[in-house]
Amino acid sequence: MSCFILEQKGVLLPVGSGICRQCRFTLYDEMKNLDIIENRLPKQSTDVSIVDDAHTKEDHEDKDEEEMVENSSFHPVDGQMKLYSNEESEEMAENPSSYLSADGQMKLFSDEESVPSSQPCSQSSSWGEENNNTLEVFNKAVALLHSDRGKMSPLKFKVHQNLESLKPSTTRLVKRKATEAVHLVLENIAPRQGSKLLKRIQEPQEQSNVTSNLEQLVVKLYSESTDKNVKKQLLSMIAFSHTKKQLQQLIPSLTIHAINEARKHASEHSEGADVPKQKPVFHKKMDMMKLDHALDFIFNPSFHQVSSIGTKELRLEDGSIMTIPEVIRTVWHSTLIKIYQAYCEETQYIPLSRSTLYHILRVCPASKRTNLKGLDNAAADGGNAYDVLLSTVADVEKYVPNGILLLELKECKESIVTSRIYMKTDFKMHVKQTDHCSDHCINYALSDPHDKQFQQSCIDHQHDVVCDRCQLLPNAILSLKGILNNLADLSPTTKEGMFVDIDAAEVKIIEWKSHVVRTINQDNSRTQTLKDLEPGDILLVMDWAMKYLPVSFREKQSDWYGQKGINWHVSVCIYRDEDSNLKHRTYAHMMDGVRQDWMAVACLLEDTIRHVKMQHPSTARAFLRSDNAGCYHCGNLWLAIPGISRRTGCFHSWIRLQ
Repeated sequence: MSCFILEQKGVLLPVGSGICRQCRFTLYDEMKNLDIIENRLPKQSTDVSIVDDAHTKEDHEDKDEEEMVENSSFHPVDGQMKLYSNEESEEMAENPSSYLSADGQMKLFSDEESVPSSQPCSQSSSWGEENNNTLEVFNKAVALLHSDRGKMSPLKFKVHQNLESLKPSTTRLVKRKATEAVHLVLENIAPRQGSKLLKRIQEPQEQSNVTSNLEQLVVKLYSESTDKNVKKQLLSMIAFSHTKKQLQQLIPSLTIHAINEARKHASEHSEGADVPKQKPVFHKKMDMMKLDHALDFIFNPSFHQVSSIGTKELRLEDGSIMTIPEVIRTVWHSTLIKIYQAYCEETQYIPLSRSTLYHILRVCPASKRTNLKGLDNAAADGGNAYDVLLSTVADVEKYVPNGILLLELKECKESIVTSRIYMKTDFKMHVKQTDHCSDHCINYALSDPHDKQFQQSCIDHQHDVVCDRCQLLPNAILSLKGILNNLADLSPTTKEGMFVDIDAAEVKIIEWKSHVVRTINQDNSRTQTLKDLEPGDILLVMDWAMKYLPVSFREKQSDWYGQKGINWHVSVCIYRDEDSNLKHRTYAHMMDGVRQDWMAVACLLEDTIRHVKMQHPSTARAFLRSDNAGCYHCGNLWLAIPGISRRTGCFHSWIRLQ
């Protein structure tokens, strides 16, 4: 039949190729008509198989591959034979009319008209190319592996069907190829030991549900123990003999972290060894040196004021409680932190973080200033002077046309506001005992330019630095006066009144600035006196306390004087105990209908010293500190002090506070 098809159709069909029943019967009829059917027609089956000479050479390899070909049939399509599966061949047999032409002959399909299939031609073509490429790569890899370890015939196909649907012969072929590939890989991993390695792989992992007596005992003790160190010690005995999954099956509540810790303990020490006790680790969340630096700045007297009444409880880390006087913080937390960070930037010091500083201020026992009682006269007058300057600038703006003068006036206003903030905050931190800036040097600023007895020369430094922030106010005043001189619309009387207000405000601000310098100098003196206190020395701080709460919100001391009420004088005695710790005692005297003059102060001073001598007989020297009020700062009181010293047996030295 193959010759007949070649002669009649011009298509070479390999011997043994499958042909559908309908086409075969049609060919039989054509061969009978040509009287050659008896000589060439095979009288046997429809499936033909040919085994070539390579059957015996390659151990029936080609026979199995040809049996796979038997699962398909060939049909002529456009002068060529096309391969179809057995299912398609049976369909052609059941419905021959769809595959026959009008004259009853076999229908030939062109390239455009092909037998319907489940996939388009382009997909079939790309699948074939991909299949060939993967087979070529596999055969090359096999050729590299079997160079010295036997030979393996190339793989000619890939199985894309379900393995259960393959014929037995195809299954045997696939199994033989897979076995050869596995042995080839194992021989490359373990030369001459591939069979042993395969047995090791095929050996089932023995999972016994019944553990040894030791394991049962360890598991029981682990479950009953409550000490984590004992649990780690017990678990380390079986941590490496079981997988993590097996350990979790033995002990359901066991965690991966506990297993890792037990294995780490067994590696570092030994299985079942005692767990060493760990020393307690205290994590320091902040640098102690930085903390001390911040506290020294925060508790600067420039930012705090001790109240004459009230106390606060300070709770320490050990649980003890310390009672301290009521302290009022005179600046807001944000302003204080801003000043501290600017100070650290100038001194090139790395401070604590901003959030840490806020936490320190939050836990420090200090009250915020909300209602000011007895404002300092110098500070109050200085603040009012800045208000006068700003109001003057606002009045001048009404007469300044748009142009350069308006811009200069705006800069003048900004300079005044900045100078006011500087006087309230940073100026206190810039003032030092000796400094290259004359505005910041205490020795130079407090020296009397006319009396040499009250002068202190600055020999070790020169005043060759000018502070730009200290010069904001003088430059703003000069600019404001220049603008007033250039205004022609203002009357001379109005100008003169503005000049008087500006000069008066400037004087008040300078007095405030001088007062700040003197206060810092007095605080330094007080601090030094406390450091130099010896056993038998006391520091006595005296002042008249307030009579009752003020009526107005912000009331100056000058407005407070002269009001009726019970007089209240407070003296605080600071001394060192036997352990050189600073202690203090407070003595209060209340009097009705007594004038607050030097006579009252002298009597109160002598009475206070007598009580101090009674409680501390070793007292031999007293340092007196007070403000610059007239009742303290007068010649009569100074002349009375020697007599008080003789009667009390205590020598007095006066420290004035202005």
